[in-house]
Amino acid sequence: MKTLFLNPPSFKGFDGGAGSRYQARREITSFWYPTWLAHAAALVPGSRLLDCPPHRITLEQCLQIAKDYDLVVIFTSTPTFNNDCKVARAIKQLNPAVQIGMVGPHVTVLAEDALKAEPAIDWVARGEFDLTCKEVAEGVPLPQVHGLSYRTPDGQIVHNPPRALIEDLDSLPWVVDVYKRDLDIKRYYIGYLEHPYISIYTGRGCPAQCIFCLWPQTMTGHRYRTRSPENVTAEIAHAKKLFPEVKEFFFDDDTFTINQKRACEIARLLAQLGVTWSCSSRVTVSYETLKVLRECGLRCVMVGFESGNQEILNYDKKGDHPSTGERFRQKLS
Repeated sequence: MKTLFLNPPSFKGFDGGAGSRYQARREITSFWYPTWLAHAAALVPGSRLLDCPPHRITLEQCLQIAKDYDLVVIFTSTPTFNNDCKVARAIKQLNPAVQIGMVGPHVTVLAEDALKAEPAIDWVARGEFDLTCKEVAEGVPLPQVHGLSYRTPDGQIVHNPPRALIEDLDSLPWVVDVYKRDLDIKRYYIGYLEHPYISIYTGRGCPAQCIFCLWPQTMTGHRYRTRSPENVTAEIAHAKKLFPEVKEFFFDDDTFTINQKRACEIARLLAQLGVTWSCSSRVTVSYETLKVLRECGLRCVMVGFESGNQEILNYDKKGDHPSTGERFRQKLS
């Protein structure tokens, strides 16, 4: 099927935060890359990724593009769900034959509620949706697609068995080719990263049990599955050729440094490319690891300090002590 992966226009006063559909009002413009959709789009030949908010694509422009597709996959979120349903409804009115699916944490958790809420939605993908979308686009009958919840012609809602998490992440296509084809990278801003920047995932999942974190609890699980250091570095080398103007690369894993040995392996390979890069980190990383990363091009770490209050850290299941965070801060200084 001719497939469109869509981040619909948002609503006034909101922009794109983590995952591009976690809406947060901010003092400055802030847009993350739609990396999840890019992974899925890379698996479907001839597809297009349309990221409306950063590209200032209006609803009218979005509808004129979407009406010509056989399949439209919409990334939704809890704050934008009602708005995204209106977009789905409008697309269906222009093209009644179009098949519309929704993906993301909201419909992963509330699959049945989402399908009941909006008749224009034909199916939702639960959890990691890369291969789910690929199979639907290839024409695999919906009852045979794992990880899918869908509405039958007579209105019944069916939940297929869950899809297993992807173990071989090296088997997934790189997202930077989709970025080059479909996105204007200068429209993506993060206040603490050099502009323009590019963001990719080097792994999925996180072993931490923090109760406030969205992604491990809904999409990726608590086991950190990783790409090989060689695969990560090869994509960065390719991205350098595609985007010579990029000033910084960001690794958007929930906790890139959870495997310190692997982080150092990637850093040493990146040093050979001469790139500037940043990542997320917990406060438990050793000074020795930080030193290697810094010497190999690390510029900034996004650190999960969360709180200086032990009671709050315990309640959040952070697994840290305020003194650990203070020691980490001293290592950075």
